[in-house]
Amino acid sequence: MDYKKCFADLILEQLGSDFNFQEIYDLIEIPPKIDLGNFSFPCFFLSKSLKKSPVVISNNLSENIFSDIFSFKSLNGYLNATINSSILVKNVISEILNKKKDFGKSDFGKNKSFVIDTFQPNPLKMLHIGHIRNGVVGESICRLLKFTGFDPRPVSYMGDVGTHIAKWLWYYDNFLAENKKLIPEKDKSKWFGNIYILAGEKILENKDLYKAQVESYQIQLIKNINLQNRLKLFIDSSFNGYMEVAKELDINLCFNFFESQSEKKFNEIKEGLFNKYNYIFKEDQGAIVADLNDKHLGNFIIIKSNHALLYGAKDIGLINLKKEKFKDCNNFLYIVASEQEFYFEQLFKLFKIIYPNLDNKHISHGLVNTPEGKMKSRSGSLFLYEDFRDALFEKVNFVLDQNGLDKDSQVIKDISFGTIKFELLKNSIFKTIVFDINKSTDLNGDSSAYVQYSGVRAKSILDKSNFNNFNTDFLFLKDDFEKEELLLINKLNEFKEKVIYASKDFKPNIIANYVIELSHIFNKFYNSCHVLCNNKSISTNRLLFTKAFYIVLENALYLLGINIPSKM
Repeated sequence: MDYKKCFADLILEQLGSDFNFQEIYDLIEIPPKIDLGNFSFPCFFLSKSLKKSPVVISNNLSENIFSDIFSFKSLNGYLNATINSSILVKNVISEILNKKKDFGKSDFGKNKSFVIDTFQPNPLKMLHIGHIRNGVVGESICRLLKFTGFDPRPVSYMGDVGTHIAKWLWYYDNFLAENKKLIPEKDKSKWFGNIYILAGEKILENKDLYKAQVESYQIQLIKNINLQNRLKLFIDSSFNGYMEVAKELDINLCFNFFESQSEKKFNEIKEGLFNKYNYIFKEDQGAIVADLNDKHLGNFIIIKSNHALLYGAKDIGLINLKKEKFKDCNNFLYIVASEQEFYFEQLFKLFKIIYPNLDNKHISHGLVNTPEGKMKSRSGSLFLYEDFRDALFEKVNFVLDQNGLDKDSQVIKDISFGTIKFELLKNSIFKTIVFDINKSTDLNGDSSAYVQYSGVRAKSILDKSNFNNFNTDFLFLKDDFEKEELLLINKLNEFKEKVIYASKDFKPNIIANYVIELSHIFNKFYNSCHVLCNNKSISTNRLLFTKAFYIVLENALYLLGINIPSKM
């Protein structure tokens, strides 16, 4: 049952047809404390039209609305509604137990699809934890969208051309020892990343000489077929290494685009594009720019004076490739770091002119930092993803040992990958975050490990109970449920609305913060309300509450890409 909608309907019934349902519905709030009720409606905006004070209006509504579902109370111009505890318990538990993995799903986004740029590291470059953020955020947004009825199509876009490619190959050919030239079976992206770091360090030894050599490689790559074919083998292997990382993080992609393809597509369409929009694309000192007719955005450079294509040209090519691949989609999301905000402002202004039917949105995410002096490799270079992951494996193993908890290799992986995702998702996407490996694995903090342990605790209770009849026929309904029981039921009931909100605004942190709150409330319930007690009716109720908690927690964590371990 949608209690919020029911409350809005009751208010509208009293106010009459002069008022709009959606306006009423959108104003309804959830009070900060459960003692104040489940919902609160501010009556202030009604004062002008009804020519009464908010207090008088809320008093009148409280006296005149009758419902078997709610009890009402007027408080300082607010109409507060409390759901009848027996009705709430029965309906919430019943819905959760019946729907199971489908609890929280909706058709909110039915018939709307998105193409989403997500996991997109560049081949032959390094992959560190900061690069993982857009993939983890993108995967969670895709899951949220699919859970609410949308049709998300996650894609990658990787830079397989450019200076970084020539630099990597230059170092490999000229400075890498023969015994280190064999591509490993495991952790390929780390191997490629280390060579890229070494290439950068080598250039610093003699910038003029070595930069000239890299430029020579770049020129050769344009014409030398044998060099191109050899390079392709490395790019393919580097790409496969990234896909191995995506697989272990459960990041899913439906298609992969490459910069070389977008360059080719732009070159195919540029003549027709420039002719059609000759009032936008102009030559400026040998370069081609798009005149955006906007003082803030300025001219958008598409092609440099040396004829090299810039990102704008490549993104024009890319959007055409996407339109060819996904013919039924006009909505495009770009999950890219906040450093590119101005660039996307320029790009989308141009797209509004040349592709007016497309809707483009930049989901801007902050950077990922680490505490000073920590999380660096022995050489002092950037900490590559695999090194970070392995350090986290060691830390989780130590924490589990220190706390005397059960473990195996899969448990360590579930907690470690859960930690990576949770830390990247629990804060607002826009914020730059500090990933502290000690705080992130604190079993008593707002961590993935704490939330996962709460799930394992619930599962352990259910396993010990030997109670298999999880349906509402066994519910013992009463009017005096414990406060902790009602807090848990109310928080479980919030899940559906949280999912809609998170999906609508592309904010996985809403779900991450919800599971922290839910876990805190469950653990208070666990400590205050003995589940496996001697009173069979009460024990059965609490087992049903525990089962409902486990289902909702599992559903919420799925949206974040996190598993509940089998044991801890």
